[in-house]
Amino acid sequence: MILVLAGTSEGRKAAIDLEKEGLKVMAATATAYGGELLQKDFQGEVSTKPLDLEAMSELIHGRGITKVLDATHPFAEEVSSNAREACRLADIEYERLEREGLDIEAGDGVFTARDVEEAVQLAFSTAGNIFLTVGSSKLEHYTRSIDPEKLIVRILPALSSLEKCLELGILPKNIIAMQGPFDVEINKLLFRRYEAGLIITKDSGPAGGVAEKISAARALNIPVILISRPQINK
Repeated sequence: MILVLAGTSEGRKAAIDLEKEGLKVMAATATAYGGELLQKDFQGEVSTKPLDLEAMSELIHGRGITKVLDATHPFAEEVSSNAREACRLADIEYERLEREGLDIEAGDGVFTARDVEEAVQLAFSTAGNIFLTVGSSKLEHYTRSIDPEKLIVRILPALSSLEKCLELGILPKNIIAMQGPFDVEINKLLFRRYEAGLIITKDSGPAGGVAEKISAARALNIPVILISRPQINK
């Protein structure tokens, strides 16, 4: 059986396509919401619990997994690391399905950051609102150094993400729970509506709508901090 770590649109497509080829496939997503998106067209078993190394190893042995196809988000480095190690310990094949990135260089209002810590440092002195399109997994890095009342966050419409925002002191009026990606016009509308003085996003590739975010920000003369994707060994 093939285990597809299907936390992205590409991962969901890969699981569905492999199943259509007649292969026995199991899929795993980090959230129940991700599982709901997948189960519309996928007939196999879906796991929606977080997978640390122990849980990944148990799943591999318990379900007779012979290969893991890692199609997680480019920034889900911990999950990918656990998957590689679990495959090594079980002596089975590991394959990384890497999402295409964008060839964007710094300049014309775009500043690159190596990681979230550098992004916070660059954003620290921003006077206006900071519009985050970085997901909810590392929001605490921002709220530790930046006044939460200045943060506008766009997150997936998942209860866990909303609860985390509220726990970190982000104002309910500054939380946008919508599933993207979004076109340039919707991004412009939201950036204007929330009076964004800075946009922080991640290089999640064309599938993540990064180009549209940058185009909208440039049209409004709003600077962008683009967090480079981590290097994940295949």
